[in-house]
Amino acid sequence: MTDIAIQTTLSEEEWKIVMALREIPDSPLRKKVSGLLAELTHFIQQPRCLGMQGDGFPCGTPTSTCEECQQMLKVLDDMAERLPVQG
Repeated sequence: MTDIAIQTTLSEEEWKIVMALREIPDSPLRKKVSGLLAELTHFIQQPRCLGMQGDGFPCGTPTSTCEECQQMLKVLDDMAERLPVQG
């Protein structure tokens, strides 16, 4: 893995996420988690459903009640319930 120095300001929450990811040993699991987080954040930033809304335009808002967004929220809720609580 090649490290690139990037200068940025992170919130405390963002820093915790970055540090938690960096603490995972280099392994297939780390690659899988990193890829999944990248895909998840991309989806949340731009939840473009394949279907069209009633007005004919693609969905573009994470507050939508469409089936795909609701399914993603359910998956996230299920994951949150299964993960042990970290203090």
